[in-house]
Amino acid sequence: MRGKGNVLWALSSLLSLHCLGQHTPLTSQYLFNGLVINPAYAGSRDALTANLTYRHQWAGFEGAPVTQMLSVHAPMGRRKLGLGLMLYNDKIGVSNETGLFTNYAYRVRLNNGKLSLGLGAGVTMLRSEWTSLSIQQSSDQAFAADTRNAVRPNFSAGAYYYTKTWFVGVSSPFILSYRYDAGSEGWNLSDNSADLQPMVTGGYVFRINADTKLKPSTLLRYKATEGIQADMSTNLILKDRLWLGASYRTGDAFVASLEVLPTAQWRLGYAYDLGVSDLAPYHAGSHELMLQYEFGYRIRVKDPRYF
Repeated sequence: MRGKGNVLWALSSLLSLHCLGQHTPLTSQYLFNGLVINPAYAGSRDALTANLTYRHQWAGFEGAPVTQMLSVHAPMGRRKLGLGLMLYNDKIGVSNETGLFTNYAYRVRLNNGKLSLGLGAGVTMLRSEWTSLSIQQSSDQAFAADTRNAVRPNFSAGAYYYTKTWFVGVSSPFILSYRYDAGSEGWNLSDNSADLQPMVTGGYVFRINADTKLKPSTLLRYKATEGIQADMSTNLILKDRLWLGASYRTGDAFVASLEVLPTAQWRLGYAYDLGVSDLAPYHAGSHELMLQYEFGYRIRVKDPRYF
């Protein structure tokens, strides 16, 4: 009975997650798709950069999250400005969330690095096929009608400071949050500050020798109802071409990753999450693929970027 209870708990968690719109899509290779968590990341690669990420979470579990993300960003205006565009689609159970965001960053030199202040604005389209669920009480009005194409605006804000060897950032990926109201059959703006998810990121690159570097990093996100969740990661970088990564997401998963840079412009990445939560016995882990290309008008081969 305990196993069945865990499955029911997991299904109810999926539904409750999308009764609150605009949650931040989860990725294990977030540092190279930085617009997902911080608009101030726009232009920070000092090249026109395109990143495509596909994530299949909890493989083998019916209704598990599947996420696709595309981000493009570049420095502009003598490189003091950064502009970015992010498109994502996130499907969980019977709910689907699609977002399109523009990002603007203003960058200034500060000591040995750059300070970037960013803002983002966009829209999210929320859809839920509640009527496709099999429920015990057919008269339950919360599942009596589908929610289709509910378009809602949103904004993001953040700050990002980085040098050649370390970085730190703070952000709020979604300033507004929306809750589904079964009574009005729509998504309404939530006035509960506990729905916000502020984040802090940071990392450092240690040079072991000419061919080997070690880059530990972390991401902390806070939600009042769940507390702090931490992603603690480290990457072993070999000859600036091969990245071997390991990380732990508190209460959720151990993550192994591999990234290959066949040229200075291409980056290919794969991450596998081994679940450790109560849901772990019911799925075969999570898979994530990443493809990144930097259009080479400012690719500094002798001075590569590590974040």
